[in-house]
Amino acid sequence: MKPQYLSPKEASIFLSVSVNLLQKWRTLGVGVPYIKLGTSTSSIIRYKLDDLLEYIENQKIQVM
Repeated sequence: MKPQYLSPKEASIFLSVSVNLLQKWRTLGVGVPYIKLGTSTSSIIRYKLDDLLEYIENQKIQVM
């Protein structure tokens, strides 16, 4: 059974991107939707597995 929510490190491995890139996307308000538990700068960040899968699917480029 796969976990429903992934840490930034787990999400970065899943997407094959760096943790720093995920953080940059959060700062810019782009990329994968995420959940922030708390209001401080040290709040816990989680990524829903379904959101990661949807993000990947939406990046698909159709060729002729």
